[in-house]
Amino acid sequence: MNNNYNSNGNRQDSFHGSKAITAVRSTRQVISNVHAIIGSALLGVGLLVFTMHLFFDHSAAVRALVITGGSLAFSGMLELIVSAVLRRSVRWEQEKLARLKFEGVTFTGKITRIQRHVGIHFGRSYPIYVECSYENHEGKTCLVRSQSFLHKSENFPMFPHSIASADTLHHDNYSAWVYVNPHNPHDYAIEIFRQVTEAHGDYDYRYSTM
Repeated sequence: MNNNYNSNGNRQDSFHGSKAITAVRSTRQVISNVHAIIGSALLGVGLLVFTMHLFFDHSAAVRALVITGGSLAFSGMLELIVSAVLRRSVRWEQEKLARLKFEGVTFTGKITRIQRHVGIHFGRSYPIYVECSYENHEGKTCLVRSQSFLHKSENFPMFPHSIASADTLHHDNYSAWVYVNPHNPHDYAIEIFRQVTEAHGDYDYRYSTM
């Protein structure tokens, strides 16, 4: 959509849209960050509550503070352990991608299907994965599947647990590169990029003050 303003201040259409590509966000990385935030908060509050028992002499109060603080701290440690496991998994995926980009064979992936993970969402984003096909050096079509990543919806999903997504997913919104071990086609990694439309105008009044 194009927007411009003439000398009389009337709004006219003259924006020019351009597309840029950006790497998608790993679902595991986002979940790991959430667990890390929750775990750090629980651990900090638990240690604080546990320490407060030093300032009380009443046995019941001391016992309650020790039990409550210990429980919160233990829950926080569990959250941090889950975060560390997920982060290690993400790091392994990144190392695998880097290895195959260096040692493997690169193919242009053709996205054949986009599938949403039902029942999970993070605000306006929810996890999806794509199924791709590529043609190897023998002319054979191979089918592969990407890791889960977050798709940012233009609308907030009213029914996030339903199968239907809040907006229609188009294959043209994403592009895929497939990196394959030349000695083992089962050893592959897929790099996904999202095309983002950016608007450019002759005038920008979005951040002006009255």
